[in-house]
Amino acid sequence: MTGAVLIAVLVAALLGGGLLLRRRRAVAAPSAARAARGHSPAAAAPPLCQGADPVAALQAGLHALALVPRSGDAADAAVRHTVELRDAVTASLLARDWSAKHLPRRPQLLPQLIQTVNDSDASARAMAAIIGQDPVLTGNLLRIANSPVYRVQAKPVETLQRAVTLVGTDGIRQIISAVLVQPVMQLQCDAFPQFSAVIWEHALLASRVAADHARTVTHEDGFAAQWLGLTQGLGAALVMRHLLDACAQQQVAAPPRVLAADLLDSWTLPVASRIAAAWELPKAVHDALIRQSGSGLAASLRFARAVAAASLLCRHGQIGQVQALAWLEQLDDTPPQALQWIWRRVHGRAVETLEGDEPGVEVAQAG
Repeated sequence: MTGAVLIAVLVAALLGGGLLLRRRRAVAAPSAARAARGHSPAAAAPPLCQGADPVAALQAGLHALALVPRSGDAADAAVRHTVELRDAVTASLLARDWSAKHLPRRPQLLPQLIQTVNDSDASARAMAAIIGQDPVLTGNLLRIANSPVYRVQAKPVETLQRAVTLVGTDGIRQIISAVLVQPVMQLQCDAFPQFSAVIWEHALLASRVAADHARTVTHEDGFAAQWLGLTQGLGAALVMRHLLDACAQQQVAAPPRVLAADLLDSWTLPVASRIAAAWELPKAVHDALIRQSGSGLAASLRFARAVAAASLLCRHGQIGQVQALAWLEQLDDTPPQALQWIWRRVHGRAVETLEGDEPGVEVAQAG
């Protein structure tokens, strides 16, 4: 009897050890996969301190992700130039005549798009026809329609008509707006090679979140809200362009990361408001960027920037989904049900998945 009990105990221990080993391997697998894909520890999000502003913490994590220097570069070798660079960039951004040189050219089809969107009788196909006039923009639209942010099924979207059918009128409005903005978002940034890609993806995510939040929470114009998300991305790109120009003028190889992050924090939205005014975007967009608080659209933008940053940090393996949602739940202007719904729509299954997993499935189901 004693021998039988002993054998049973040994078998249970072996089975338990095997399960524990498999569990540890399963936990380690995503981390190993993320490491293999080149996620840099330099991009890790800062820990959330007690009482810290979750929006500020998530923006800091986003900037850490975007401002990873080239491999082999000395970390912040230009720190001694910080004061001179800051003064030069500040003076440049405060100047009244900088727009002629730096302000991105308004997309040619933008006025036509705004007019069509404001027409309640205009269909999604009519809006897609605007983009169909330009083969390059058509290619961009299909590429964005197939991105994890908008893709609603595993089968690729290959035609404008298919894109319109799948994403609907509101979806095609968002995609077309992004298509018009993407070409002017391009920025060659050798010092921080992933800056442009990270800022563009953040703008794309923020535009969708802002539109969803405006329609469901603040009951504002979703089209205006999505332009807030896009123009804040343009603002960040222009701030970096001014900083890179200052470095070139002062013969500094690469800007200090701390200075770049500080300038992005301070100037992204003010520069975005200049873009909104110059492009003659809806007045509500310009007003929300200037005030930055006190309006429903401003609240939607604040929420959208935080959610987009949290989603990107999850996608790059810097934080987990539980931590991201814990930060976002501290934003007291969004009901928990709305937060969960928006998070599923914008993030879905793309969090911490291994290579080969199909992203975007839950986004489609949630929509």
